[in-house]
Amino acid sequence: MRGTLVAVVVATVVLAGCGSSAQQAETTGRVSVPAYGIFPARTATTVTASAAVCRADAGTALRDAQAFVVHIDSGAGAYPADLNYMIVRDDLARFRGHSCNPAVLGRALSGGLTAAQRGKLVANLPSSMAQALRSALAAA
Repeated sequence: MRGTLVAVVVATVVLAGCGSSAQQAETTGRVSVPAYGIFPARTATTVTASAAVCRADAGTALRDAQAFVVHIDSGAGAYPADLNYMIVRDDLARFRGHSCNPAVLGRALSGGLTAAQRGKLVANLPSSMAQALRSALAAA
């Protein structure tokens, strides 16, 4: 089972880096993702992405946040939540790595999650991720 988790997370990370250079025009900086359990810290170069790429990133983050909240509501054990957490963490890193306007993510979350669900999402994430979501929601 742990091998499946590792395979899914590795595939998510690899696919997160995929994309055409036409979608990514300008290198702007770096984004770091801290280590988590067996997963090492990563640093990636940020690029300025198109509005369409940012909306797509926000949509992906919304769907994965919804799955994370469903898992929290299910009362299931901690192990599967790690996978949901890793996916949301990578979604946020990708969104930041594309230098997207936080308001785009905030609008997606506001439109796709109830206030109670947004509260659960923020309450169950580490403080740095929670603050990024609070800022995105405030900017929406």
